[in-house]
Amino acid sequence: MRAYRKLLKPRRRWIGAVWFAALALLAAALGMAFMATQYLQSASQWEQALQEARARRVVPRPVTPSRAALEEQRRWAALANERAFSWYPVFRSLEQANSTDIELLEFVPDKGSRRITLRGEARSLDALTDYVAALQVQPALAEVYLARQKNISRGGMALQSFEIRAALSE
Repeated sequence: MRAYRKLLKPRRRWIGAVWFAALALLAAALGMAFMATQYLQSASQWEQALQEARARRVVPRPVTPSRAALEEQRRWAALANERAFSWYPVFRSLEQANSTDIELLEFVPDKGSRRITLRGEARSLDALTDYVAALQVQPALAEVYLARQKNISRGGMALQSFEIRAALSE
């Protein structure tokens, strides 16, 4: 009867599916383990190659700029310095000292030595001396002096041609 009991016993329908699922999970786990070891080996090879490349790397010598590059840097620095200078106080001082008897013909700045030269004409010597005195009291100008004065005649009028030099205050 024991033989019949085996035959009469109800069959387990899901046992094959369970075994198949277990084998599939085992195969997937083995595949993942294999891929992980391949990835680790590849990563270690890349790390080793990187370390070798770092060891072979040549340290570049610092590049010294050429004379042309140094000259260009000097010019750019001079231009930046020139642009940074504020001309407003100088022009305001010239406007405050201006009079109707003076005609400024030329304004020549020298930013390197921080000096200016003013050339023009005055109707009289008194107007010229008053103009120089007015420039001397301006805060933007220092060391103001009359460098040249000459009597000229223009259109039948006697005029004083002049050149005034001044230093720019700090």
